Amino acid sequence: MSPIATSALQGGRILRIALATAPVNALTRPLVAALTAEFAAANSPGSGVRGILLASSFPKVFSAGLDLSELVLSRGNTQNNNTRESVRTYMTGFQELVAAVAGSKVPTATVVQGACPAGGTVLAMCTDYKVASSLQPGKFSMGLNETRVGLSPPLWLHTLARLNLKSSRTADTMIQLGYLCSTPEEALSHGFLDTVLPDGSPDQVEADAIHRIELLNQIPWEARVAAKLGARVKLLHRLQASTDDIVDCIVGEEFQTVTGNLLASMKKK
Repeated sequence: MSPIATSALQGGRILRIALATAPVNALTRPLVAALTAEFAAANSPGSGVRGILLASSFPKVFSAGLDLSELVLSRGNTQNNNTRESVRTYMTGFQELVAAVAGSKVPTATVVQGACPAGGTVLAMCTDYKVASSLQPGKFSMGLNETRVGLSPPLWLHTLARLNLKSSRTADTMIQLGYLCSTPEEALSHGFLDTVLPDGSPDQVEADAIHRIELLNQIPWEARVAAKLGARVKLLHRLQASTDDIVDCIVGEEFQTVTGNLLASMKKK
């Protein structure tokens, strides 16, 4: 089964990509690879795609973020084959996806619904527009809670946060605390979202996201792309860096202990 579900809207001008990796759209290797490939294809010459809409196939979750099972090393009774090298390839793939979304010349928008912590928030923040309804069918969460699992945020994440959140101070505080917003309105107040539609239906929220894509397409293409990439030049430069520092953190004792305990507790539920 495919980790994503794609559909062509408006005669193929808008590519809708719905994350479809049950149960919570964790960013598994297949999902990361599929998303990266779709963004590359949409941005290739002659694709005809003039907008990318990110959504979820599941009403109560956008994405739970990184696949933590890829990050806990094989130690003692742990039933996996993870090594430092496998962690490195996984994180490199994720960083390449972030670069592909953030650097997309094609306008992008994200419909956020339900749970959207950590890596889910990262994907949304990389797009040009983030929208949600005030009506949420499941428990809403959005924010950068990496520190809560013992993960030191890479430099590019600080840059991404400062591009999105209301102030550098807000970004610093949110990242240090690993804070998760519990309502769309709270996420909007800090800058994680751009718009919250009062009592918006799923169709209305998607229509709003497509409308923003259409507005971006009214701007001369090359000028708009130059403006976008110019604003993100520091982010894109930092995304080209090695993943060595974050891998060092992941294989370190603190992250392994915190995340190992977290996964163990989740299996008991």
